[in-house]
Amino acid sequence: MAAKLEDPTSAEFGEMKRAIRKNTLGQPVDTICGRVKGKKASGEDTGDRPFLYLVKEDDAYVVDGPPGSVAASVYRNICS
Repeated sequence: MAAKLEDPTSAEFGEMKRAIRKNTLGQPVDTICGRVKGKKASGEDTGDRPFLYLVKEDDAYVVDGPPGSVAASVYRNICS
């Protein structure tokens, strides 16, 4: 998850919940939903952002864009 940030060593995680959730196809998926703060390469704080980690697939999504972005849609569909 930290590797998705510009400065992986700055990652601070919060509100993490691991659960088996259903994806958009109704299939069970082992997930971790939470929030992450970090810093950009310039040292600027990124703020607190939601994230989704798909355990079996070893794939992560950080919501860092408009509400219609892929990451925002995936987070909303699985974590909400």
